[in-house]
Amino acid sequence: TPTPYPIPYDGPVGKMLEATGRSPMRASHLHFMVEAPGCRTLVTHIFVRGDELLDSDTVFGVKESLIKDFERRPPGTPTPDGRVVDGTWTKVRFDIVLAPADARG
Repeated sequence: TPTPYPIPYDGPVGKMLEATGRSPMRASHLHFMVEAPGCRTLVTHIFVRGDELLDSDTVFGVKESLIKDFERRPPGTPTPDGRVVDGTWTKVRFDIVLAPADARG
């Protein structure tokens, strides 16, 4: 499960954040870059529902359609590929649809 982290806030970015009263913290999220032949590359991210930073994500990257439920699984529960993990783990569903390379949008 992803956790919050700060963006670099030294230098001009830090001064801007300070001037606007914003925190450098990003809400918990996972990044994706998906490529396939004949399709446009997609770069996106998903966020953890319930994260306390969703309303104040410093890069304004949160959209309702990108907020997902991360389901905690107990120790010993097999992962989708059949492995058994000693500790807890989470699973999430996020369907990705790629646009054809010649599509404009």
